[in-house]
Order: sequence, then structure tokens, then C-alpha cells
Amino acid sequence: MTIAICIGCGCDDLHACWDEAAEHPCSWLAVDRDEGFGVCSVCHEHLERWNAGDREIAVPIDTERR
Repeated sequence: MTIAICIGCGCDDLHACWDEAAEHPCSWLAVDRDEGFGVCSVCHEHLERWNAGDREIAVPIDTERR
């Protein structure tokens, strides 16, 4: 399985961020398992970019995690 990384915050399947509003770890709002990218529930403001086809991660990440 390809590990998906959030294009907003850089969290991934193995390193979820905390959703303060929901008081639990984030979940995927959109995810492309084949490409390994998604948008987590904390980063809903990045859905517009996602829907436009933008898969660039907005923050620097440790690519060794993949």
C-alpha cells in the first residue's frame, strides 16, 4: 500500500495530525492511493486546490517517511 500524504499539512497514513474541532486524529476528505496524496480533515481549505488537480505539498516534509 502506498502511504498517502496530505497536501496541506504533510501528515500521512502513519502520522495523523490532531483535529482540534473533532477532538480526534484527522481522516481523509479526499485521497488518491495510486498517487499517494490526499487532503486531511484538518486541511479542508486545500480541497479547492485538490479539486483543481494541484497535488503539491504546501509544507516541507521528510521524504524518507514514504
